[in-house]
Amino acid sequence: MFCRAACFLMLVLYAGFAEAGLDIYIVRHAQTLSNATGVKDKRSDSTFSEEGAVQIERLTGELLRLNFDAVLVSPTERTLRTVFPYLKKSDRNAIVWPEITECCWQEARMEGEAGQLLTSGALQLPSDIESQFSFRDESSVFKYANRNYADGVAQIRQAVSLLKANYSGKTVLIVTHHHAGGVLMSQLLGVARDSLPGLENARLAHLRELPDGRFKLLTINE
Repeated sequence: MFCRAACFLMLVLYAGFAEAGLDIYIVRHAQTLSNATGVKDKRSDSTFSEEGAVQIERLTGELLRLNFDAVLVSPTERTLRTVFPYLKKSDRNAIVWPEITECCWQEARMEGEAGQLLTSGALQLPSDIESQFSFRDESSVFKYANRNYADGVAQIRQAVSLLKANYSGKTVLIVTHHHAGGVLMSQLLGVARDSLPGLENARLAHLRELPDGRFKLLTINE
């Protein structure tokens, strides 16, 4: 009798472990002046619009109601400052991942071309908020120097590999961008990028890994 009960308990525990896959929340940064006006320069890319400021406040409240084992963020100022209020209020740090910085905006996609992982100079974080962020390791303190769409896909595939290797069974928040986030979801889901809705500013997408290793899109732009 005891043996049967023990065996049953072991089967239940095994089933629980088998079902525990990656739980991923992906959010695009809040609206910048560049998003609002179409003006592309450094200041517009890193300054939030009035709507962006409202979005950050709303997103912070939503994130505080969720539980994450890790927060991963692109090294751009707009992504860092989007998640900073949440980190401050929850008294936690985020890990900077250059693999989820913006990429793949090029119209010429050259499907099937093999991309390369090319890097350039070292990354620097804004001094007024850097206390809430840390780099993953010494190998992550750099910028990617993508030449084309294929290089960007290689960058995102590197992110997927690192996610699966380091966060199996965990719940992770990823703070990223429109194009990079779209390619990341397409790589996780195994579908064409154009078949997915685009990520809206400061809106969450939720993906969950199934027991067979595939991912399911639960919600997007929530």
